[in-house]
Amino acid sequence: MKQLRVILVEDDAALRGSLTDWLSKEYLVTQFESAEALLCALNNFDLEDGISTCILLDFQMPGMNGIELQTKLKELNIDFPVIFTSGNAQQADIIDAWHGGAADFLLKPFTGEKVSQALKALFQQSSAMKLAAAIPVLNHSISIPISQREAQVLLLLGKGYRQHEIADALNITLRTVKWHRASIKNKLGLNTLVEIARYYDQNQFLLEKISKSQSN
Repeated sequence: MKQLRVILVEDDAALRGSLTDWLSKEYLVTQFESAEALLCALNNFDLEDGISTCILLDFQMPGMNGIELQTKLKELNIDFPVIFTSGNAQQADIIDAWHGGAADFLLKPFTGEKVSQALKALFQQSSAMKLAAAIPVLNHSISIPISQREAQVLLLLGKGYRQHEIADALNITLRTVKWHRASIKNKLGLNTLVEIARYYDQNQFLLEKISKSQSN
């Protein structure tokens, strides 16, 4: 019996069908053509059946969009992790989705294998987090190997600023911002906007402390 479930919300019928066929090989898949259709069907779900569940959610749909559905589900205390998909999302959209609780963001077009990889990573992370929650934390000391200016750049990236906006805010050149962005990537392995936003949420306090230090 399959022990992992994917709730697919996608308005493109062809893509919805293809994803359902692909993912059904490994997951229990329930598909919806809109956010409203999912909300109407919630009473039919056993939300406490113990099956690990993820929502694969189209960002832009007619009617209620993905962000609005994400917000509504949180209001209903439904906290299944969400992976967003989109064909033309902007940087600010991705950051907003992450801060709203998104686990990942996939840009269209993508392959079925790419979706499978994202789901596999998410379910593995979910299991690891449950295990970690049962283990006492013995050491709260964390060191972030970046400079003061890199911390300032990373804080603004995490808030959704574009690189030219960061240059204006810090009164530095765009070239310098790009240099710091590359350094952050090399030092911390933050390659995507989702990774940056996740790191920002997890380390905001320490980043702010570094950004206000007197040394570079």
